[in-house]
Amino acid sequence: MVPLSLGPIEAAAETTSNWKTLTGMPTARGEFGIAVVAGKIYVIGGINQDNTPLGTVEEYNPLADVWTKKMDMPTPRSGLAVAVYNNKIYAIGGTVNNVYVSHNEVYDPATNTWINKASMPTPRADLSANVVNGAIYLIGGKQYTSTSPYYIDTGITECYYPENDTWSQQKTAAPTSVQGYSSVVIENKIYIISGERRHVSSGTVAIVNINQVYDALTDQWTQAAPLPTTTSYGAAAATTGTFAPAGIIFAGGSIGSAPSKQAMMYYLSNNSWVNLESLPTAREKLGVAVISDVVYAIGGFDGEKWLTTNEQYKPVGYGTVAPVIRITSPENKTYQQVILDFTLNRGAQWVGYSLDGQTNVTVTGQTRLSNLAQGGHYIAMFANDSAGNMGVSNTVYFAVDTVGPMIVILLPANQSYDSTDVQLEFTVDEGNNTLAYSLDGQPNIAISGNITLVALSDGSHHLTIYATDEMGNTSEKTVYFNVAPFPFLAVIAALTIAIIVGATGFILFKRRAG
Repeated sequence: MVPLSLGPIEAAAETTSNWKTLTGMPTARGEFGIAVVAGKIYVIGGINQDNTPLGTVEEYNPLADVWTKKMDMPTPRSGLAVAVYNNKIYAIGGTVNNVYVSHNEVYDPATNTWINKASMPTPRADLSANVVNGAIYLIGGKQYTSTSPYYIDTGITECYYPENDTWSQQKTAAPTSVQGYSSVVIENKIYIISGERRHVSSGTVAIVNINQVYDALTDQWTQAAPLPTTTSYGAAAATTGTFAPAGIIFAGGSIGSAPSKQAMMYYLSNNSWVNLESLPTAREKLGVAVISDVVYAIGGFDGEKWLTTNEQYKPVGYGTVAPVIRITSPENKTYQQVILDFTLNRGAQWVGYSLDGQTNVTVTGQTRLSNLAQGGHYIAMFANDSAGNMGVSNTVYFAVDTVGPMIVILLPANQSYDSTDVQLEFTVDEGNNTLAYSLDGQPNIAISGNITLVALSDGSHHLTIYATDEMGNTSEKTVYFNVAPFPFLAVIAALTIAIIVGATGFILFKRRAG
């Protein structure tokens, strides 16, 4: 079925990239968690100018450009990881006054309330949380160590299952342990981009540009094209390809010891990065969120102070992407009745289909294709938005079969038989049929092929063969015949009488002659 109502797209096409400044966040901060639920952005926790961990929750409505204060997180902290599952925000781990914690607190935007859930097995901070197939993955970050500076980066991968509030530690660790990285999920794969590493022997920190990819379905790690610059504490989010080209947007971060204005995009199609228009405000430890493929870069640290900055970016090609339409019915099969159904990834101004290359027919939803000729067909669909972007579906080849199998009865023929046992022989032009016969209007009897009809009564009969194919099409064929066995007893009686009469006549003749 169509998941979205038909209508104009939400924005006109953009021919150039575009950053613009929106209403700033009420609370200046960074190292917070950021999440999107129902088209609104939630900024949770973080740290402020006084180096105080925060429990502050603020909601941003992009359509109204308005911020709203929400219920504080129970445990104020920074460097936490957040993830959205079933429209609830899970806030996990982080730092509380230089102590790494394993808290797992869940916020419900619908009720503006918090509840506690099972804690993460390994207390840690400066990590990210990502959802794949109903599980939340917590990868890497930094954890406590007993030697100065009392932390070390880790590659540990722990998995949380919200449905039953349990954790699993039986996952493969990241090949390169890292903290202060950025991450996104695309097609069940988690991208862990750049970050910091602390060398245990020297105690120094190295910034890296690696791009590690975790396949949550296979529990295996691979490498993708590294970020062009070594960066830590940047922010990343994925565009979906709905309104702008699909890819990973990476913004800000620290290069060396200086906050950066850099903005880049990673394309999965060719495993490469390209530079985008720079952020207006250089910063690290910011948050990035994406709504309808529009990017919002919020908060962070500019090297001197924590920020309230809220800057919006529309990627190059925004508004030039066609709607994605896909036929879900029919499939590459044979049908008696054909229902046309489809999905759209967003609203469209017009939707239609072409059957067998004919003129397009407009539809608004699921529809039945009537009066289709027997045999093969093909169909494609189209969706056009108000900007003139035309999406074309997959082409589906299918067949229509509304005619039952053809039956030819070889025996019995339309004649008389001198035996009460009559052979039934017939052919059917299709395989995998359900077969039955009825003699003289009696209930059907199932058969698998030719049989002998035994002990038939004298007189006329009619026999009907029924064949039903895999599509449920049924056909029948009837033959009329007669059973008239050769009259042996009558012949014997006549002969007997003839013999008796002949003998009687002979005797009489002899008497007269004597």
